[in-house]
Amino acid sequence: MKKLLLLSFVSFIFVGCSTEQASKQIETFNGESIFVEFMPCQAGPDYSVENMQEMISEWRSLLTADDLKGAWGYAPASESNAFGNTGWWELNWSSQDAANAAWSQWASNTEAVAWTDKYESVLSCDAEGRNALDAVFPVEADHFGVLPESGYFYSEFYHCFYNEGSSKADAVAFLPKYTAGVYENTDGFDGTSFHYGNYYAQLNEDGSHTEEGIDFLWASFTNSEASMVKANEVFETNMRSTLFPQFSEFATCREDVIDIYHGWTFYNSEQKDFIPDFSSY
Repeated sequence: MKKLLLLSFVSFIFVGCSTEQASKQIETFNGESIFVEFMPCQAGPDYSVENMQEMISEWRSLLTADDLKGAWGYAPASESNAFGNTGWWELNWSSQDAANAAWSQWASNTEAVAWTDKYESVLSCDAEGRNALDAVFPVEADHFGVLPESGYFYSEFYHCFYNEGSSKADAVAFLPKYTAGVYENTDGFDGTSFHYGNYYAQLNEDGSHTEEGIDFLWASFTNSEASMVKANEVFETNMRSTLFPQFSEFATCREDVIDIYHGWTFYNSEQKDFIPDFSSY
């Protein structure tokens, strides 16, 4: 598989990432990936926090596929985001085959079709233009502090490109080095809920943004904007000089355009009763 909100909700993004409870024990990253889909979405004339709350609540009541592992949302927090007001709905699946089967069932579900029509003026998404990716999340979401009970999180996404002769294999091989650097700076990251993920693009033919040619996204997540500032300071001060040259051997990320989002957890198969609170961030 692979991965509507508040504030400047002219758009948003549903993002898949783990919110599973974890101990402080450090686990060895095994490179296991998750299938994720991103759908581009646009807010409609009837968008409001109340309508979004109602829309997501009804969507959750229609979920029947056990293979859907999670859905997360982001609202643009910067006017300089690469895709402007375009939002995304990201779904986190057990496998790509399971995702395809679930979409087929959804398309033939009369209640799902009615739900789509009912809320088209609130949020319109391009299901046919889903972008397929494989994602890895080497650090548990709550290793450096639990996320807010509201389900809120803050994130930054970098657009990254492989150097000539490099590939996903090189990017995955780098992750244990970066993760080790993160754990070596536990005191700096504690309390931030910092965790990160890499989303590797399949560049599927029907993907809405395939033409952008982005090879992978490097994403960082924290419990607030202030925590992101703190996490970035730790990287710049204690990690960049050692790790950045190694990363630059196989890839380059645009540092002039950083996509910044406010986000909320919308669905987690491990915590099915969780309801986000959009009034808190």
